[in-house]
Amino acid sequence: MKMINQNSPLEIEMGHIILEDMFHAIRKRIRNQAEIKLKITREQFKLLHAISQEKEEVTQKDMADMIGKNKSTILRLTDPLETKGLVRRVTDTKDKRKNYLMVTKKGEEIIKQYENILKLIIEELQQGLTVSELNNFYKVAAHFKSRAEN
Repeated sequence: MKMINQNSPLEIEMGHIILEDMFHAIRKRIRNQAEIKLKITREQFKLLHAISQEKEEVTQKDMADMIGKNKSTILRLTDPLETKGLVRRVTDTKDKRKNYLMVTKKGEEIIKQYENILKLIIEELQQGLTVSELNNFYKVAAHFKSRAEN
């Protein structure tokens, strides 16, 4: 196996292209199998899932802080989820500016379906790889993520 010369601009560019193409292909697969079928975007799913993980009542402001989006983005993501009956917005009786978000039964079902589709996609992507290869991949991916965040 060829060692990568990290100083070579060509090698750096090739690594970038490979990663970008991989992310694009995976996003496209998820879009085709989950988003189109369930009529929910990846961003909407992330918000729906994040709301479902909270043990206590959660406000739109809380969600903005948790997932790193501004309040207007949360509002833009919440509106279609509410229209589809996946979340309920409940206004605080004491402070009308506060809206609590709650996942409905229908929303919980969409989460399960989306997660099942993701699980099948991941299983399909992992076919042909050994446990050792997968462990190395996840180790490298975690390293890239950590370095990118710093």
